[in-house]
Amino acid sequence: MSESFSCKCEIKNKKNWRVMHRKHNHSYFESPKGAEHPSDYSTVLCLKCTGCGRTKAKYVDELEDENN
Repeated sequence: MSESFSCKCEIKNKKNWRVMHRKHNHSYFESPKGAEHPSDYSTVLCLKCTGCGRTKAKYVDELEDENN
């Protein structure tokens, strides 16, 4: 299903999932340090169990952003 997104819910429901960082990261290994850098991975959060992780799964394109 995903690379490393760890939803702990017994029944996985994508309606509870939100994208915190869509296809970018805040790397301190790239310059400028801590700035937003493009990435294949997105950070996904489960609103129900608070499971969080980074994934490059295609279903991320269908999820809402966290602030919506």
